[in-house]
Amino acid sequence: MTHSTRSAVKSLLRKVAWLFFGMAGVAVAVGGEVLSAFTGRIDQPLASLEGFALALPFVGLGILAKVAEDRLEEAELDGPTSLGEALRK
Repeated sequence: MTHSTRSAVKSLLRKVAWLFFGMAGVAVAVGGEVLSAFTGRIDQPLASLEGFALALPFVGLGILAKVAEDRLEEAELDGPTSLGEALRK
């Protein structure tokens, strides 16, 4: 993998990770209130828990993207490898 391609993939993974973390923050901040307001049948504490539950997958995906970016950075220091080899370590 060339240096420019690896740099572009690392930049993309970094942006995707922060996008997922931001989506998780929004889910926690307003997810419960929106669920409670739209349904009307769910009380606020339960809706807040659902907001947290909605945020968990986004946090997990953000962590996966961040780990993939870190592995690419480590592979760049080790020498030339393919993208698949870098992510399998």
